[in-house]
Amino acid sequence: MSAVPRHSEEELRQQWAFLDALVDRQAASLKSGVQDPEEDDLHVPMVAADSTFLEEISTLTQRVTTLEGERTTLLRRIDLAEEARMAAESARAAAEAARLTAERALADERSRLQPWPPVAAASAITPAPSATPVRPPARPAAAAPPGVRATPPQVDVVPPKATSPKSRRKSWWQRIRE
Repeated sequence: MSAVPRHSEEELRQQWAFLDALVDRQAASLKSGVQDPEEDDLHVPMVAADSTFLEEISTLTQRVTTLEGERTTLLRRIDLAEEARMAAESARAAAEAARLTAERALADERSRLQPWPPVAAASAITPAPSATPVRPPARPAAAAPPGVRATPPQVDVVPPKATSPKSRRKSWWQRIRE
C-alpha cells in the first residue's frame, strides 16, 4: 500500500459530511416509520429452471473447477522454480567460495615451496664455491679380513650439492583436500 493518500483532506471531509447526512436522514425515516422506496424488497419473478440452464451451470462449474486446479498447479510450479533458482544460487555461491579457498590454498602452497630468501638473493649472500674440489681427509687403510676386497679410496670426489627435493605438483583435488 502506498504512503501517499488517495484523497485530499477536503474530499474526505465532504464524504464524511455526506455519510453523516445520509445516516441522519435514515434515522429520521426509521423513527417516523417511513421507508425509502429504494429499500423496499423487490420481488423478482422466478423463472422455471430449464434443463439448458442447468447444463450450462454444470458446464461452467466444471470449467471453474478445472481452472482452479490449473491455477493451483501453476502456483506450485512457480514455487518449485523459485526453490530451484534459490538452490542454484546457493550452489553457485558455494562453488565460488570453494574456488576462492582453493586459489588461496594453492597460493599458500606455492609460497611455502619457494625457497626463502629467493634464489637470486641467496646466491648473493653465500660465497661462491671455490674452483678446486674439496678432498676428504685421507684415512689410513685398515686391514681387511681375508676374502674381502677393500675398495680403493675415492679421489677428487666433490660432495653433492644439498638441493631441496623436487616436489611433485599435486592435483587440484589434493590441494583442496589439504
